[in-house]
Amino acid sequence: MNTESPSLLKLKLPKELGGIEADLRSQFLATEAASRKNGSAGWNETFTTTSAAIAAARLPTEGMAEVAASATGGADWPPFTGTFPMSGRAVPAPDGVVVTGRWGFASGISNASWVVAGCATDSGPRWAVIPVEQVTVHDTWRVSGLEDTQSHDYSVDEVFVPHSRLFDLSTPAPRGGILHGLPMYALITPDHCGVSLGIARRALDEIAIAAAGKNRLHSTAPLDERPAFQRDLGQADTKLRAARALVLEVLDEFWSTATEGRAIEDELVQRARAAATHAADIAVEVASMAYRRGGGSVLYRGHPLNQCFRDAHAAAQHVHVTDEMFEVVGAALLGDAPD
Repeated sequence: MNTESPSLLKLKLPKELGGIEADLRSQFLATEAASRKNGSAGWNETFTTTSAAIAAARLPTEGMAEVAASATGGADWPPFTGTFPMSGRAVPAPDGVVVTGRWGFASGISNASWVVAGCATDSGPRWAVIPVEQVTVHDTWRVSGLEDTQSHDYSVDEVFVPHSRLFDLSTPAPRGGILHGLPMYALITPDHCGVSLGIARRALDEIAIAAAGKNRLHSTAPLDERPAFQRDLGQADTKLRAARALVLEVLDEFWSTATEGRAIEDELVQRARAAATHAADIAVEVASMAYRRGGGSVLYRGHPLNQCFRDAHAAAQHVHVTDEMFEVVGAALLGDAPD
């Protein structure tokens, strides 16, 4: 599935490279809209463009120019995928490093020109930018949800990467404005939340359509006329709107804090991850309700509610969402926040 779009990429790309550097709320809305149409498309749209924009903002000037020159079709920047955990090892070599490793969950790699690969080095974590032609893609993405993201594993074996294509996330980005000065977890909060909540909203769209005049065997009334279903639908809509409002609250707080020149505290990052976890949980709950109410036809993989159910559960497995954030937030409320 080719989900790259120059206009969507521009939302996050540094202005020096023709980008918009949109605020987090705008990014969330774009991702939510794309995911409401198709969860896999929304996922790849947002996560691959985030990887591309991070590399564009942080690569040394020489490496940035090399990568930008490879863009085709009038684009300012080529398509990327990124796997940021340090699953590789980079050893020093003249004018660069030699990288070996294997990485998972490379969403959109089938359409990518470059990969961002996290590596451990003697000097600490570094992220290498490697042409996709130099990596081996492993056909591992045999999954139950978000199948079309094509999030395969890939590996490299002693591939040379020059210093110009290495960057360090712990240092300030050499280009890009407010957006690229945010913590990594702030950058990906609109991504993940937009996907989860967009999928869940699609599930409610679909069950509302399916319920009209739907009369299950031995039922006393069509589904849309049954008070129990109306209650479930109303509760699901309310929970979804509440989760969305919380996400928008933390995104706006991130943005206002940064635009006012104030430091983003760990407490806000923790609340944002808790909000993202809550959004994923609510998305699973809403998609599960819609699936359960859909009847036997939703068992077929081609049914939209079947896809929403599986995609919502798959999105909830992302490392950004974790129940531990509720523990951290709770401990902070008790005055005993862990380091």
